[in-house]
Amino acid sequence: MSAFPSPTKTYHTTSYDAISPSLPALSQKGKNVIITGGGAGIGKATALSFAKASVTNLALVGRRLQPLEDLKSTITSSYPEVSVHVYSADIADEAALKDAFASFAKQINGPIHTLVANAGMSPGFLPVMEVTTEDLMASLNANTIGTLNTVKAFIPHIPTEADETGFRAKIIHTSTGAAQVEMPLNTVYSLGKAAGAKLLQHVALEHPDIFVLNYHPGIIETEMIERERNKSGYDLNPKDDISLPADWTVWAASPESLFLGSGRFIWVHWDVNELKEIFAKYKSGEEKDGIEIMGGLPIHRNFALGLVGWI
Repeated sequence: MSAFPSPTKTYHTTSYDAISPSLPALSQKGKNVIITGGGAGIGKATALSFAKASVTNLALVGRRLQPLEDLKSTITSSYPEVSVHVYSADIADEAALKDAFASFAKQINGPIHTLVANAGMSPGFLPVMEVTTEDLMASLNANTIGTLNTVKAFIPHIPTEADETGFRAKIIHTSTGAAQVEMPLNTVYSLGKAAGAKLLQHVALEHPDIFVLNYHPGIIETEMIERERNKSGYDLNPKDDISLPADWTVWAASPESLFLGSGRFIWVHWDVNELKEIFAKYKSGEEKDGIEIMGGLPIHRNFALGLVGWI
């Protein structure tokens, strides 16, 4: 049962067959992928999923070098065919981030096909009246400006020509459902993430040769969630399994996700096969019942939250 409105009848809380990294259709062989925030939590799990999908070159970027080195050892031990590169850089440090991306492109002597912009931060769960300017600026620096820095570091290193999909590269951005749905004590984080997601929609508009998706990863038990729970005593529930966003991101980086169109904001809970059916029926004109057209996008009437572009 869905905890939130969903355009699909099936609402996943863990990975499932259609997004399994072992599927040939999702293979990342021949691809060069870079993940920010790659040393822990969702970024770490996503790196492992890309390794399972046989990615050729994988770059992990994070503030702490040791977790990145540890993950590199784990991946190269289990997936020796995957070449792993690690770089210590804070997404708030534009120069360091540009150096990391440039170093990766130089080391592999090739372009970077996919960016997983996963790094971000939460200043804590706070009621509005306790939010300080410093809290808000910290969120904006990491979740908005940091995302801008990441995109600017990535685009100079993408392929010069589009591939068979019609796109030169892909950007998959880890956002949050809190950017779309009000959640208690989540003002600061949601503002930074909402601005970051809007930034990526502008990237999609200005760079039609780059496929861009924002996504909500679910509520995952990570170091960030644990830290904020210990500080505030507030918790987010129900929890989802970390395999869901990790495997979904590999699916999103494959040609299988192209039916969505660039610039969408998707929740990992939504069944991808059902989404495909919704879009196919809308585009073919077979079925309009239960669907309203908002901003040129098919939106289920039972999913009307005043938001344009959820699917």
